[in-house]
Amino acid sequence: YLAAPPCDARPRARQQGLLEMYGQLVIKGFAGQTAGDPRVRTVRKALEQSLLGGVILYQKNILNPKQVTALTRAFSTAAARYTPIIAVDEEGGAVERLNRSKGFSYTPGHRRMQQRNSVAQARKRYDGMASELVKAGFNTNFGPVVDLRLNLNNPVIARNYRSFGTHPLYVARYAQSFVAAHDAAGIGTALKHWPGHGSSTRDSHRHFVDVTKHWQPIEIEPYRRLFAKGYSGMVMTSHIYHHDWGNGEHLPASLSPVAIKTMLRDELGFDGVVITDDLQMRAISSRRKLDESIIMALAAGNDMVLIGNVLSQAPANPDFAVRAIARGVREGRLNFKQLYRSWQRVIAYKARLRR
Repeated sequence: YLAAPPCDARPRARQQGLLEMYGQLVIKGFAGQTAGDPRVRTVRKALEQSLLGGVILYQKNILNPKQVTALTRAFSTAAARYTPIIAVDEEGGAVERLNRSKGFSYTPGHRRMQQRNSVAQARKRYDGMASELVKAGFNTNFGPVVDLRLNLNNPVIARNYRSFGTHPLYVARYAQSFVAAHDAAGIGTALKHWPGHGSSTRDSHRHFVDVTKHWQPIEIEPYRRLFAKGYSGMVMTSHIYHHDWGNGEHLPASLSPVAIKTMLRDELGFDGVVITDDLQMRAISSRRKLDESIIMALAAGNDMVLIGNVLSQAPANPDFAVRAIARGVREGRLNFKQLYRSWQRVIAYKARLRR
């Protein structure tokens, strides 16, 4: 798959091949809990047609172990050409989709994990988490959080105990235990939230967040340390804004070529998959339409876009994002060679996942 795009010389087949390529750059959330639900069938069909790269499950999709395993199996068997990414946010603590109330085990949040467990003990607990994810049918976990706990009043990181601490060395060590446990189980991970959400004063789920006066360069150090150890998963970009990254257009990090191409790619040398946080979070959706955000995110250097369908519902058309990407290419706003390189990264990432 890495030698050439999935298309041949015939115009119609070539066009379909391009749409399939674009589809691999999209992950979507959805409504529904069973394979027979019409909304689930729509997503499954998009996976079968290679017009979607994967799905993410939230609390609304999960009832119990038996139900979620049947649901993920419906997705994993849907696509023959590409392995679908079947993702979840399973950090532990406040962000735990597979929780005790639904019949799963409990894992403490990052702060509690660091306070009460050594790195070796944390690794054992994360081994248990990864094993449970495998049984439930997931192959990607959007974690760990590597934000530094720099602002104790931070409403989305510190107050929810989502940070391993204030020092990048300890954050990197505990994050590495999380990553290693998932790697051993064949599950991909995503370091978040680039380039650091720990100093912010507001929640980007709800507001446009300006960190110009608060962000510190030390916030990228956990990434640097993990990259030095050969990290091969994803990096998730945040929707925080900094004047130095904004290109004079109030672009948050997730839409900023400076934050992604310059800082992450060129300066830190990361060449893995970069994915956005949910493009329907208010930091983005309050200022831009979804199709524009998709185009801008990929142009900025993200390889994949995440459309959660939690805070709001995207258009019902399953290939909405694919058509937006195709329009961006036609209008010259998206560089085909850059998209092709993103596709290569995504396919290489998928090749390492547990089916």
